[in-house]
Amino acid sequence: MKRQDSWLQRAEAALTTRKFWWFVLALLVLQAAWIALSGRYPMAFDEDFHFGIIKLYAHHISPFWSHQPENADMFGAVARDPSYLYQYLMSFPYRLLKLVTSDQTIIVVVLRFINIGFFAAGLVLFRRLLLKTRISPALVSLSLLIFVLLPIVPLLAAQINYDNLLLPLVALALLLTFRFDTALNAKRFDVLSLLQLLVVGLLASLVKYAFLPIFVAITGFIIVRLWQKKRAIGSLWPNLKRGWQLIGRGAQIGLVIGVIVAGGLFVQRIGYNVLRYHSPAPDCSKILSVETCKEYGPWIRDYNFKLNKVTNANNPLVYTGDWFYGMWLRTFFALGGPETTFETRGPLLLPGIGAIILAASGTVAFALSAKQVMKRYNRPVLWLLLVVAITYTGFLWIDEFLAYLETGQPVAINGRYLLPVLLPLILLMVTAVAWLTRQRPRLQLGIMTVAILSLAWGGGVLTFILRSNDNWYWNNPVVRSANHTVQHVIGPLVPGYRDPVQFL
Repeated sequence: MKRQDSWLQRAEAALTTRKFWWFVLALLVLQAAWIALSGRYPMAFDEDFHFGIIKLYAHHISPFWSHQPENADMFGAVARDPSYLYQYLMSFPYRLLKLVTSDQTIIVVVLRFINIGFFAAGLVLFRRLLLKTRISPALVSLSLLIFVLLPIVPLLAAQINYDNLLLPLVALALLLTFRFDTALNAKRFDVLSLLQLLVVGLLASLVKYAFLPIFVAITGFIIVRLWQKKRAIGSLWPNLKRGWQLIGRGAQIGLVIGVIVAGGLFVQRIGYNVLRYHSPAPDCSKILSVETCKEYGPWIRDYNFKLNKVTNANNPLVYTGDWFYGMWLRTFFALGGPETTFETRGPLLLPGIGAIILAASGTVAFALSAKQVMKRYNRPVLWLLLVVAITYTGFLWIDEFLAYLETGQPVAINGRYLLPVLLPLILLMVTAVAWLTRQRPRLQLGIMTVAILSLAWGGGVLTFILRSNDNWYWNNPVVRSANHTVQHVIGPLVPGYRDPVQFL
């Protein structure tokens, strides 16, 4: 037993070191870089959609459109799209790149590496956030490693996609919420953090309107915390005035400008959409003609499903089963781009099945130990993470269920949609398992080892490499040779390698 205790202590010590954190971050970047340099443009997750709109904005200095741009029908109602800020911002590095090269391959690869930078920044911010829970740094590091070994993570990070910018903005919003709550515990009203959070929340909603449920959850959390602390801090208005006076003049000016700009952009796009079309993201046909909207891939897909709907699909239990399967599949699968007609390859055996076992065990463990975990660690932060994750996932399920009712098909179910809230959930499950096995170090060490090995043995970038083929790659002999070498050397050692359509 002492020997096992020693091994566990060594493992915990290794996971806690800063070197291990740098290893995890480097692992993310290297995996994503491999895919960015291998995968031909466009890759599967709407890369041509984002790059196409980036090019539109590159010839348009303003983020506003008075009408539908020319040659933009394939992108839907661009002028009223609430999720536009990523494309607008990315148009500026695109403009600079066009000054030095007209080679689209070079431009795409550089923009992909900017996206890897966004995702890496999100990982850095999420680590800071998770450490605020006061959970063991070893468990935080283990959770980060599990996260970057999910096949969908490097595949998304390697692409031109707005989800990569959303990730650091979600972490930043949660960090600012934590800072505001910490000040409340010290009987201070942190107006600076509150206004910074407002600006970040408004802008993040314009990067991707799916941030709105997170914004709602954060707002609700702050309101509850203010109500809980009302006796300690007093009435709201005097605290706002006092907190504002404590901010330096330069910061005050910056905050006013930030709130005006972010608020104006939010009202112009999402506010107007809600008032005019009764939705933050109105259907394309409410803005443009049906004939025009038929050029937009996701719209015509759903339109055809509605026309050809043969069953009255409305059972939420049946749909929930499809939803869980779809989320799991599209977290661990591999997918080619439009040039391959979105060729789909199934998850590899060990990471795919291992994740199901680990997730189920972690969920049960959290249900059994939630009270102790919430009491032992930083309860407000854990509640914040839990409320945000539940609210966001709930809104996601409802939105996709409503689409299911309309089309009769489980459409737009993608594992990447859960990434903004997945890291906190992984940490809670890992922590719960560690708590229940705290008296059994041998079991704890075994679970940790199995978790890492099952995900590493075919997970991460290996899923892309082992499931891809030449049609997925740039037309480059070095790229093909590198991927073929890994396939030939590692492929035979990975269970399920010979069956590319398993689980489909």
